Amino acid sequence: MARKAVVTSLLAIATLFMGVGSLFASTPVKRDTISHRLSVELRPAYNIVSHYALRGDDPLNEVASLHLRYAFAFNELSTLGKLFPTTYQGIGIAGYTFFHPEITGKPIALYIFQGADITHKGDFTFGYEWNFGASWNWRPNDGMNSKWNIMVNVALPLSWQVSHNWKLSLTPDFTHLSNGDTHFSNSGANLFGLRMGVTRLFNDHKERITPHIYIAPAEELQGKCFGERLTHDIMLYGGWRADRFTDNDIFIILNKPLFINGFQLHNLYHFNNHFALGTSLDIQRDSSLNLYDAVFDENGDLMGYTRPAWYDQTECGISLRCEIAAPIFSIGAGFGVNILGHGYDFSRFYTQFSLKAFMNDHCFIFVGYRYNTVQYTHNMMYGLGWRF
Repeated sequence: MARKAVVTSLLAIATLFMGVGSLFASTPVKRDTISHRLSVELRPAYNIVSHYALRGDDPLNEVASLHLRYAFAFNELSTLGKLFPTTYQGIGIAGYTFFHPEITGKPIALYIFQGADITHKGDFTFGYEWNFGASWNWRPNDGMNSKWNIMVNVALPLSWQVSHNWKLSLTPDFTHLSNGDTHFSNSGANLFGLRMGVTRLFNDHKERITPHIYIAPAEELQGKCFGERLTHDIMLYGGWRADRFTDNDIFIILNKPLFINGFQLHNLYHFNNHFALGTSLDIQRDSSLNLYDAVFDENGDLMGYTRPAWYDQTECGISLRCEIAAPIFSIGAGFGVNILGHGYDFSRFYTQFSLKAFMNDHCFIFVGYRYNTVQYTHNMMYGLGWRF
């Protein structure tokens, strides 16, 4: 079940390579203006154990992982390099150990990542980075009852360029590993760590670009009116999750796929090529909402339950949304209020996080997570979108 949930996440990794091809085809960027980099990172971390069953005499607090990563960046003289002068993106693979393989297994992660410099002083740079991907080879346990899990990481890299081709980094970061509520239980792992890495740069440009260029509007946006800075993104998505509900004071767990589908319309005003703000219309039907009348056999096993009408499982909301854009990828967050929907599972407020991976100027893969204020009603979102 959780394995199916990760398949669409892996599509975002494939989109990295499809997006690179579309960038070469649609913009006048020569391949010799691309710089490449290989890096190795050791990431020791401290795990905040969130499930009570794993807080024994020897809790799973100590974690370590080894990462091998490839990234590329655009030269500042290229078209994309002028718009995104310090941005890099790539793919990584990692092996994790919690030092108790009999409980957690030996997880392996495959992920995409993107980052950029925020500021620099001489040969030292300070920036941001995100990672997103899938992890597998887990041993199901009380904290994460799944063999496949989602991996999300955010970091603030501090780098020292010791020579033209070599760079050292020391990076505080946070990693979340969970199955995206596709299986129960799903307490997940929350890792606070410190990366130690070394990077070999190839065909890299030496000149430093002042990161404040990110604040200024791009030349093609200057002089444009409000309407010319608007984009409209339409998304259709699906998903599934495990459910747990209460019927006559009995707590019931449904570890089987209960499907979700939805529609979103993002209306975004682009202040520049990097930042956009706007609103979103969010409609979602969740077949796991407001279940009732559970039926049990003589052994106490669940035999069935009653599902309400479709309109009792549909929510419609409006959210305020912001997005940060870079080559290929766009990351966004939104906070919304549901204006339609009812029942004991109805959530008045919700938060959304999303990643858009563009295959060309218009079509993109959409991966997101919706967090509701009502417990046990959170879900992943996997879909396709089109930008007008």
